[in-house]
Formats: sequence, C-alpha cells, structure tokens
Amino acid sequence: MTDAAQTALVLSGGGARGAYQVGVLQGLVEHGFLPEGQSGVGILVGSSAGAINTGVLAAYADRFADGIAALMDTWSHLEAQQVFRTDLRSLGRTGARWAWDLSFGGAMRTVQPKSLLDTAPLRQLLTARVPFARIDPNVETGALRALAVPSTDLYSANGVLFVHGHPDLPAWTRRRWRIERTRIRVEHIMASSAIPVFFPSIEIGGRHFGDGSIRNTTPLSHAINLGASRIIAIGVREPGHIAKPARPRKQPPPTIAQIAGVLLDAVMLDAIEVDVEHSERVNTAVMSYPTDDPKHPFRWVDVLWLSPSRDFSPIAAELAHRIPAGVRYLMRGLGSDEAVTELASYLLFDPEFCGRLIDLGRADVRAERKRIAEFFRGTPARGVPAG
Repeated sequence: MTDAAQTALVLSGGGARGAYQVGVLQGLVEHGFLPEGQSGVGILVGSSAGAINTGVLAAYADRFADGIAALMDTWSHLEAQQVFRTDLRSLGRTGARWAWDLSFGGAMRTVQPKSLLDTAPLRQLLTARVPFARIDPNVETGALRALAVPSTDLYSANGVLFVHGHPDLPAWTRRRWRIERTRIRVEHIMASSAIPVFFPSIEIGGRHFGDGSIRNTTPLSHAINLGASRIIAIGVREPGHIAKPARPRKQPPPTIAQIAGVLLDAVMLDAIEVDVEHSERVNTAVMSYPTDDPKHPFRWVDVLWLSPSRDFSPIAAELAHRIPAGVRYLMRGLGSDEAVTELASYLLFDPEFCGRLIDLGRADVRAERKRIAEFFRGTPARGVPAG
C-alpha cells in the first residue's frame, strides 16, 4: 500500500463543535500539510459530527481542498433551522408529547418514540450538499481507500461500523461490534449523528441506530484495523488538566442539564482522548521489542493529535442567546441558563459560533506548525495494536 492508503483521518463527535475540525483541516491546507489535489489521506473515520465531515471529504477525496472548502462554506453559514426544526409549532408538539408520556405514559401503557428535536432539515441539507455518488469512483481510482462510519444499534446496544471502501480491505471481528460493508449514504451519516435523546434514531433495514460515539470507546482502532499506520486525529475539547481539590463546600444537586452535559462529554469527547493516550503508551512499549520479533503483538502507529487550545464553553455562553427561542425554552426545562451552557456548545449551530471555532482551528494549526511538520516528515511507522 502507498503512504496515503496507510494514513487515516479520525474525527470525533461533538455536534456544533464539529466546526473546529473544519478549521483545523483548512489550516492544514493553508500551511501546505495537505495538498490541493488528492489529500494523502486514504482512510476516513468519523462519528457523529465527524461522520458528516468525513462523508463530505470522502465525496471529494480526489479534490480534497475542494471538499474542505465545501465544509467551510456549509459550517460558516450553518443555522439551527438547517439542522433541526425550530418553529414553535413543532417544538410545542414535542414538549406536549414529553409532558403527556411522563404524566400518563405509565397509566396508558403506551409511550411514543421521541426526541427533543426533529432533524428532518439535516437530512435535506446532507442530501443537497453531499455528492455521495462520487464516493464509488474515488474508491475505484484509489483516491479513497475506506470511509468508515460508526453507529449504535439501539436494540442490541452493539456498535456497527459501516464501511465503504476497496474490496481488499482487511476483515476483522471485534466484541460487541459488527462490521458491515455497504455504500454509505445519507441515512448512515444521519444514524451516526443521532445524539441520544436530543436527535431521533434512524431506521436502516428495519434496525434503529443512534449516535456512533455511544459504543465507540476506541475510535483509533477502526482506522488501525483498516490498515492505517499513521493517524491524524482531531478532537473538539481543550486538553484536560487535573484540578487541585477545592475546599469542600455545600453544592446544590446537579440539574438534568448539568448531568446531560457530563454524559455528552463522556460519550462524545472522552473516548478519542483516552485512545490517543493509549496509543502513546503502546508505542512506548513497542520501542522495547526487537522489530523482527515474530511474537510481538503490536505495531507502531504514528498519531498526530490536534485539539482546541481554548474551552468552547465561554464562547457558547456568550452566544447562547442565538439559539432559537423555542429551543432555549425547552432547554430551560432542564436547568438554568448557566447550567445549559455545556449543552449549548453541542446545539449552537450558528454562523457566529461556528465561525469562531473555525478561526480557532486555523489558529491552532498555525501555533502547532513545528509539531505538525515533524509528523508529516516522519519516517514509516513501527506500531500500535492491530485490534
């Protein structure tokens, strides 16, 4: 395989935070790390918002810079009503269903399938903006080796990895996962992007799927199993720091909004950070083995980890008033304005918010030029576990 076929781009989930990934990719093009034509990246893996971004990139794998430009245009002008219904009639109907089922569902013994938001507009946006028919020719010409989109079967609780790629892709098995070869289309992207509770599940072939981040505890492993020896991984949360224990003080019980924010952080953001740390530990262990040891179960994988230098929450708090009024009303039912700030950063599909995240992504690439250049100049990899 060529270097491109062994190089992967892995994008995490994060709702509106996905705009940051586009800024990073644009920065990589601007500084010459990704070429204007074929990208040098043969494997694309994305879940949730990352699935949307990788779906576009797969369609433009032969003209990668054009794909990034298309993403820049979409995210820079994205508004909430293009992602979910924001009219008061739709939101009022949703609120009434929740109130009815919580109050009378037990007595009536019937509960309607529901979510807080209706994502029919997102399906229309993806159908209009993503030329899925271009993926097959890109695979045939070698511009793309594989597009992989994780999702979660909501009845079995198993992960499902939808893979669209070259016929000679390696086959593998993994506990609690199914690997399904298919032509990835809008329904697969929608399924991977179905944030639990907030967005509705998506039916594919009689099965119901939700967000790909739920079961995706080792996001890099999909790329490695597809043959990657070099990975560019882009997160959407600033590096964590271990805080000093605060002086004990009595706090009120957390609201539903605060709990939901913690759960979304854990589901969407933690896994890729932990997996990157795991890859670093394994690479360190690999160094202690002779490269020709036939019993060595691991191989070296170079990982370039790029994540925000700043916390998005203050930006979300500043711009939370730009969330449509009806959605803000529903969110206030979960907690105070301060408590829903973390949730706002997932749902703030707004040109100002997304534009700031794009600018931050470009700035972070500029600040990290030296480290990024070292990765792209790197020698062929030695290895992380092949599973």
